[in-house]
Amino acid sequence: MHAVRTLPKVWHEKMQFLTSGNVLLEYIYMRQVPEDYGPRTMMFLNGIALRHSQWKEQMHQFPDCNLLFFNNRGHGRVEMGDSTPNSYLSDCGTDAAELAAHLDLRRITLVMHSMGCLIGTWMYRNAMAGGFLLGNSYAFIDSMVMVSPVVGNPLATMPGKDFSVPLLEALEKALRNGTAEKALRWYARHFKEVPLMAPLYAAFKAATGSGASFSEFRKYLECVLDVKSETLITAFEAMVQTGDLVGEGMAGLRIPALVLTGGKDFLVQQVSLEILKIRLRDYDMHIIGKATHFPQAEKPEEFNSYVSDFVGKIDE
Repeated sequence: MHAVRTLPKVWHEKMQFLTSGNVLLEYIYMRQVPEDYGPRTMMFLNGIALRHSQWKEQMHQFPDCNLLFFNNRGHGRVEMGDSTPNSYLSDCGTDAAELAAHLDLRRITLVMHSMGCLIGTWMYRNAMAGGFLLGNSYAFIDSMVMVSPVVGNPLATMPGKDFSVPLLEALEKALRNGTAEKALRWYARHFKEVPLMAPLYAAFKAATGSGASFSEFRKYLECVLDVKSETLITAFEAMVQTGDLVGEGMAGLRIPALVLTGGKDFLVQQVSLEILKIRLRDYDMHIIGKATHFPQAEKPEEFNSYVSDFVGKIDE
């Protein structure tokens, strides 16, 4: 690990950056194109309960771009700082903008997954001056890739609301009183054992038709089980309480957007895509069949192809 606020010397180093909110970010900046050529940087923003490792299939791809991966507040070893549900999305957006300025990025394509679409929208609408991030930097966002997008309060667009909303409310209560966390911690110690994992994986496959492998499914759970309950509650409540206001800002996005979602997505349904069709001015939309909420991992070749074509058209 290297000193805070120093720049990486080689493209694959894991680095640290201390934000103005006194939160220590860890990031990986893959320099595939020398800065002298004014390269595009693809900046990957994660969804709730996930880490930058969810983009493993995108690392070392897109050779004409540099790639930037990092974790949101409260994820991995990144602390929460003083974030509250009312400030969490904007705090994460500010962190991302400050990191972009610190690295002296220029052209940025935001690649945003799930909740990351709200963070990226806030970042574009509120952390910019005259089209540039933070005013005193040369970094600017000129395109977005929205992956399995959350477009506002997830409870308003979630499938099977009569069942799912009470279930989520019960889960939140269990997280607050510690019941769920104790059960999850026990499961985390044992879930790698195939006899315990196999039935859960089989049920997931049967319900969603997902192409996720057993190892990928296990990695999803590893990430989720490793996130503190405080983070899950804060991030989820942030989407419920402030998601609609942030999501409405998507109508003000004046840049090209690519929307990618799985045909078997169990969280993002058609209503969310219809909302985006109304809000976005310049977009392409593709449904990746037999993928669920994680098409970047489940169908990486198809996913990467769409993204490459999209970025290539912008730079023509």
